[in-house]
Amino acid sequence: MTNHKPDLTLVILAAGLGSRFGGDKQLAQLGPNGETMLELSLASAYKAGFNRAVLVIRPELTAMLDEALAGKLADDFSCEYCIQSMDDLPAGAAKYVDLAQRQKPWGTAHALWSAREHVHGPMAVINADDFYGDSAFSLLADGLVAANDDWMMVAYPIGLTLSDNGGVNRGLCQVAAGKLVDVAEWLDIRCEVSGLTGTLNEQRLAIAEDAVVSMTCWGFKADIFSVIEQQFNHFLELNGQHPKAECYLPTVVQARLDEQSAAIPSKTVNVSVAKESWYGVTYPKDVTWVREKLQQTLCNQ
Repeated sequence: MTNHKPDLTLVILAAGLGSRFGGDKQLAQLGPNGETMLELSLASAYKAGFNRAVLVIRPELTAMLDEALAGKLADDFSCEYCIQSMDDLPAGAAKYVDLAQRQKPWGTAHALWSAREHVHGPMAVINADDFYGDSAFSLLADGLVAANDDWMMVAYPIGLTLSDNGGVNRGLCQVAAGKLVDVAEWLDIRCEVSGLTGTLNEQRLAIAEDAVVSMTCWGFKADIFSVIEQQFNHFLELNGQHPKAECYLPTVVQARLDEQSAAIPSKTVNVSVAKESWYGVTYPKDVTWVREKLQQTLCNQ
């Protein structure tokens, strides 16, 4: 399909360690023809009108991604790598950080901030190891070409995003009239005898069965980078000595929603609910189920 919406960039966050999965999920061959989730997303984005991608990665993934993507991208679709480095910090933040004790990357907010020199216009932001479906990218493309400063998110019903093999982390959303009101990162969400529960601010709480969640399927304009820098700096001041604490994109978005004054206009985040199921692997036991679902979904299109 010929692209008709110019200058749309897809940023794929692909530097994660996959600690619960036990390896690089972004390279797992899960599609019906052995495709990675990343390959499936690139194909969907191209069909929706995106013309370039920036992959945020760890250096050791470069050669493997080169091999995986060789000959698979359209001539009019560009793809470049951006390295997420733990010592790539905002000015003045180094004094808060103990890199010698750091055991993992700084999280999704820092991953996107790492791409700040590579993206200067409308961008979609997704995870490398998730399947979002063609319609999610069409929704993102349509929202991003709107001539305003709004951000956007494609949300998913929480019931479509859980794992039978353990707890998962999700950005739980409150939405009113199609606008995001609140988003917060909940940890270890799982079905228990009492119902759906998760951990928020170190408290175990109940979650509504009809809740919608952020699956890192965002649409941003370039102003996101200044917001991330401010919030990441604040995060490091509080957590820079922690070996595993992460700064999440939902936390950054919520901080911007809360930041309103005469000098700072309000920010609108438009929310679309996905028309297709989300699939992802958190644990090794998820692989068989995801492969079966992708086979059913993609071979029936």
